[in-house]
Amino acid sequence: MARLAKSDLVSIEDLPIPEIEHIFELADSFTEALARGETQRIADGLIMATLFYEPSTRTRLSFESAMHRLGGAVISSPDMHASSAAKGESLADTARVVSAYADVIVLRHPSDGAAQVAAEYAPVPVINAGDGSREHPTQTLCDLYVLRRKKGHLKGLTVAICGDLKFGRTVHSLIYALARFGANIVTAPFGGMEVPEYVLDRVAAERNYRFSTVSLDELKSQDGGFDALYLTPNAPHQMALFTGENPLKNMPEVRPPASLDAFYLTRLQRERLAASDAPPGGYAPFDARALRTSRTHDAVVMHPLPRTDELAYELDSHPHAVYFEQAAAGVPVRMALIAWLLENRPRPVKPAALCQAAISFKSGAVPRCGNPSCITRHEGSYLRPRFRFAPSANRASLSLRCDFCERNLRIDYVGHTSSHRYYHFDESLHGYVRQWIEDGTLAVFDTVKEAEERGYEPYRRGPQREIMNSDEIVRACEAMAAQIAADAPDPTSLAIVGVVSRGALLATRLRELVGRHTGVRPPCAALDVYGETALHSFDDVDNFEVDGRMVVLVDDVINSGWTVQRAMTVLWQRGRPAGVKLAVLIDRGHRALPIRPNYIGKSIPTARTDRVQVRITAASGDDRKPADRVVLYSMLESHKTAENKL
Repeated sequence: MARLAKSDLVSIEDLPIPEIEHIFELADSFTEALARGETQRIADGLIMATLFYEPSTRTRLSFESAMHRLGGAVISSPDMHASSAAKGESLADTARVVSAYADVIVLRHPSDGAAQVAAEYAPVPVINAGDGSREHPTQTLCDLYVLRRKKGHLKGLTVAICGDLKFGRTVHSLIYALARFGANIVTAPFGGMEVPEYVLDRVAAERNYRFSTVSLDELKSQDGGFDALYLTPNAPHQMALFTGENPLKNMPEVRPPASLDAFYLTRLQRERLAASDAPPGGYAPFDARALRTSRTHDAVVMHPLPRTDELAYELDSHPHAVYFEQAAAGVPVRMALIAWLLENRPRPVKPAALCQAAISFKSGAVPRCGNPSCITRHEGSYLRPRFRFAPSANRASLSLRCDFCERNLRIDYVGHTSSHRYYHFDESLHGYVRQWIEDGTLAVFDTVKEAEERGYEPYRRGPQREIMNSDEIVRACEAMAAQIAADAPDPTSLAIVGVVSRGALLATRLRELVGRHTGVRPPCAALDVYGETALHSFDDVDNFEVDGRMVVLVDDVINSGWTVQRAMTVLWQRGRPAGVKLAVLIDRGHRALPIRPNYIGKSIPTARTDRVQVRITAASGDDRKPADRVVLYSMLESHKTAENKL
């Protein structure tokens, strides 16, 4: 029988406040025992496995030290790139295999939500040592432990959190915990590094908690004082910000608090920046001058480490600098966490509001998490995206929360799988959507185009009229093909890619027409922006090459431009084309994105409620003339009274 109960620590929310306080009591006893040089043997015979897919010094070594000091043993893979992961082994398989060798797994991983996956597949307890930019719960335990020892309590403290609040996982866990303990939070983010909306939404919806944002200069001003400040690196900026539904421009300005209990700083998470992201601009490092004001003279300075240039070395000898104490506390706190697991204490059941069931989507209709760092985007071969309803005070919007990375997915269009009708979401649909979730009949879509590609019709439509007939479509395709051929100095470098489904049918027609003009039949593929396998070659080749080619991307209609943007992203993920040009049969003329087609069959200015539908078929192989046409109709808004017809 396993000596450790299956109690995973994926999020700081997994620990109720009484359990955190009990862990702190255990940490106090271990701190005293370590000072006396006493030997502990409570973990004798237990083995901890530390699996680190990212570099670590303090977290990994303090976990391993804690296990050794309790009499246990450690097996470690400090560089998972030198393990079977480099051969393509999935995280799920690694978790199951290592569970046969160890009694507890400590995991660090670059993907948001990785700890949740490991916890679901490993039969032994999994402790999250940091998963992407999501959370780092054991660091928060260390932070809270030191802060409580310095200030005597946590409730009512005012903590300023500064720096990279966007990607700093220690910050996210700390915000969740401080909100639960009743502390006051002031944030001072560096430029572009504000607290993510999903964190704000979560504490607002689940804790009815709101905090303010001020600039670091205001925090360090002479008016008033602070107790604690938690800093993260980058340039200070941004005035008053509150969670809630009001736009920033309507927010009242917030005066800095009269005093602070702590500053919490973190470094800029450069490893989380996308290649295209410019790092934030310069900033003034936090130094001893910040503690010379009446507002800050009693504040302690905290930092999860490592630091770069956001925290001056001159502070190291200051009596209020406690960041090395935080690092040292990692051993007794993690000893306490292991001891807590050994106690096998009954775990309190989470409130029903926090334990709602995942939404059941029919096969093929599961939305994809919009977070590119989500574990489901990297291990999708076996991970099915999973969402829950995201509570919000704003009934006019619908958001689903990813079960792995906890990011919110905003939904603009919903469908009912029984009636195969789709709707633009508004407040009148709120109750119906909740019922469809319970019934398992909810479908969600990014765009109208996606809804129609999946076979859904609008709930209500107005009269339709034909705006292009078959002959006009043929002439438009011939004109676009002639332009494409004329613009191609090297026809052998051309490739034509059509967006599924009608864009793909148009692409095959353009391919044949371009071939007649140039004498070279370019390779052609269908691109499914909503499917798992994005590119499907029409030439029966396994790998459709885009590197170095001039790619003509073909779609039937350009509406907002989001579908085209996603298609271009897929193309650039597959290689580096020499260039990408866009050909569309219909340009509606009111794009949300600054995307301009290179080749247009027909421009038709339309209203927002108008819908253009292209109806074309694949070549039949005989001489029959295709019954192709383009129609325009009005898509009527949904109304609550009409929903009763479902």
